[in-house]
Amino acid sequence: MPRITALDARVVSYRFDDRPRPLSLGSALRRDVVLVRVVCEDGTVGYGESFHGHAGTAVAEIVNSTMREVVVGREPYETVDVNRETFDRFVLSAGMSGGFLLALSGIDIAMWDAWGKVRGEPVYRLLGGSVTDFALYGGGFTLGFQPPDELAGEVRRMRERLGWRAVKLRIGDSPERDLARVRHVREVFGDELSIMVDANLGHRYDVARVAPALAELGVEWLEEPYPPGSPARFAALRARGLVPVAAGENLGGAHEFADWIDRGALDVVQPDVSRVGGITEALRIAALARAAGLRFAPHISHSALNHAATLHLLSAAGGAGIFEADGTVENPFRDGVLRGGPVLADGRASLPARPGLGVLVDEEALGRYPGERGSPFPRTR
Repeated sequence: MPRITALDARVVSYRFDDRPRPLSLGSALRRDVVLVRVVCEDGTVGYGESFHGHAGTAVAEIVNSTMREVVVGREPYETVDVNRETFDRFVLSAGMSGGFLLALSGIDIAMWDAWGKVRGEPVYRLLGGSVTDFALYGGGFTLGFQPPDELAGEVRRMRERLGWRAVKLRIGDSPERDLARVRHVREVFGDELSIMVDANLGHRYDVARVAPALAELGVEWLEEPYPPGSPARFAALRARGLVPVAAGENLGGAHEFADWIDRGALDVVQPDVSRVGGITEALRIAALARAAGLRFAPHISHSALNHAATLHLLSAAGGAGIFEADGTVENPFRDGVLRGGPVLADGRASLPARPGLGVLVDEEALGRYPGERGSPFPRTR
């Protein structure tokens, strides 16, 4: 069995050409991806994505330095051992847990990609999954704080061109403007459209104020109404029974999700494979959600690598979850220099049966997207 002989990471960045994407936590100027690569002695290359954590070069440095001693020399299927050593040595101690968890995420995904390629099998089959077709909802930067008519036009594009029947709208702007957007979209599309909302940590006002109105508008879930350090506030809002409460993209490994589930803080469990420790750790979280009878709806990050890994995870978790599709028109890290991930059509997402994750990476063309330093969200005053 070929061993891993090299591990490296680099940041690639894509600047939005038209305008910043406003959210409650600031306006996004670009997409940053920490691209992780493992190389095996037989020439097999596996790719993964680490979330940038607003400091992509720092995450890449962890991969390129400390994590090499954990990974190089192992065989690509040894994901559990890499996970255990990383948690024991770095995540649960040493004061840099978040950075190491992001680094581990991309490494774990890359190892699964390499192992699938070595075996000539898609990752979901190695994980015991069989489902390859999933329900989806449209999300991403494209559904932000636009005027109501403009927002409805963007939703119409998703419905008419892509066949999508569910979308996630951004809130956290102001109570009046938020409800005006959600209400307008509901009036335009009626009950034929499923609507979720994401408050992106609710920095600007207490989003619980609009929960009764969101319930009246038939919103399927309210995502991240508060910052992740306050599970008691999530539990209190959930106890009111107004609208299902969702979170998870900013939580750590399975131990954090177990605590939140025990506290009764979640209706919808949303780990991101590029943040929580990769596919290996996300599967443990999926098991926790299933045991608690909670909905499983993983969060996505920026590239086709994350999107494909998320669907392989959903397959291994039994196929009952829902996939968050990136609804932006242009994303070269989804269907350009990185491509070949999920096939999106008629409101569904499907996985190709190619070995590994099934994603094609054009390393030469990636040179057109040099990595930038610092946060893609400039400080707001």
